[in-house]
Parts: sequence; C-alpha cells; structure tokens
Amino acid sequence: MPFTRHAHQRSAERSIPPLVVEAIIAYGHSFDTGDGARKYALTKEGMAELRRFTGRPIANTIDAYRRRNAYVVVARGAIVTVAYASKPLFH
Repeated sequence: MPFTRHAHQRSAERSIPPLVVEAIIAYGHSFDTGDGARKYALTKEGMAELRRFTGRPIANTIDAYRRRNAYVVVARGAIVTVAYASKPLFH
C-alpha cells in the first residue's frame, strides 16, 4: 500500500518502520474513523496470528510497537499517517 508524503515523514519522525506499518495493517484490527478512513492497531489476537506466520523473533520485535500503541490510518487506498496512541485503541 502506498504511503503519502505525510505518512513517510511521520513514520521517520516516530521511528515506525514501513515493515511494522504493513504488519499493523495486515494483522491488526481496524475501525472506521467516520470520515472514510480506517484506523488499524495490533491486538494480542493479531500478534498471535503474526507469531504463527513469522515466528517469535520477528513477532517479538513488532510487539514492542503494539505495546506502545502504534496505529496506522488508511484512506483512499493510501497510508495517511502513523502514530502512537496515548492508550490502547482495542481492549
């Protein structure tokens, strides 16, 4: 999925690599933000699926971003931004 210029900038500023962004989209849960965009975040269930697919070493590296509440916003087929939430988006 393509990154907007803004998403590339935020990804670099917040030290969230593109591979982690793609994992959040592929294995995370999402919800509609109400303006046509979707917000994605990893959950424990998503991490379990990722762990089965990639193995522990990669999943453990990505889990550090889940614990910091990393999320991704996608709109119109592009990644719009990436950030860290102050609290988990899913419980």
